[in-house]
Amino acid sequence: GEGRIAFLKAELAITPAQQSAWDAYAAALKKNFASMQGMRQSMMMALEGKTAVERLDAHLAAMEGRHAALKEIKPSLATLYSALSDEQKTVARRAVREAM
Repeated sequence: GEGRIAFLKAELAITPAQQSAWDAYAAALKKNFASMQGMRQSMMMALEGKTAVERLDAHLAAMEGRHAALKEIKPSLATLYSALSDEQKTVARRAVREAM
């Protein structure tokens, strides 16, 4: 969550000129982390004592939720990435993958 986002910002060495693009991306990440927590809890409850079909439905719903969350992150990541220097992009390729 918050700690990982702060670490990522420091790792990327976000400049003042990049701050607004970073803020939008960080907000999308926070929303994504919260969404993932909710999905995990829903999956745990859905999997208790359900049929194989109901479990598959719960898994599909979680996957669809994850897909939607990643689509929400993409625009802010694209904006931030375009504002990064080549050196920052090298760091971002590894760090952003870990943040996902």
